[in-house]
Amino acid sequence: MTQNSRAGRDALDRLAAALVQDTIEASDAEILAEFREDGGDPEHYAVSMRDLFERIVLWANKRRLDAARAEVAAGRGGRRTLMAPLNIAEARLRLRAVLGVPGVAQVLTFAARKENELSDADVLGMLEDLRELGVLPDDAEDQGR
Repeated sequence: MTQNSRAGRDALDRLAAALVQDTIEASDAEILAEFREDGGDPEHYAVSMRDLFERIVLWANKRRLDAARAEVAAGRGGRRTLMAPLNIAEARLRLRAVLGVPGVAQVLTFAARKENELSDADVLGMLEDLRELGVLPDDAEDQGR
């Protein structure tokens, strides 16, 4: 009984392998012709598959957004503190001060080291990133600067 079952499984495995190989070797034209023979409309099927794909991507994005919102609501959305408003001159001074600390500039990218070539938005973004990394203290901790 066990021998018979094993032989049957082996035969099915060989059949499945042959069908897969046949499909892989078939040209696009052959696959489309066979699909049409079975009553399918490739153009209609392609449109419906694209629509299904777009709906699934939209659904997945909404799920990720819902999960992110839930994390933020639960207080686990990461430590994202807002910087107190700074004028850009003060922001550039603070960035220069941080870059002047021994060892800090060496671990930053070359672009980050050239503060004078950064846009205002880049300077503010870098200060926020440095705050999140713990290199720069929070404004609440830095009242006496």
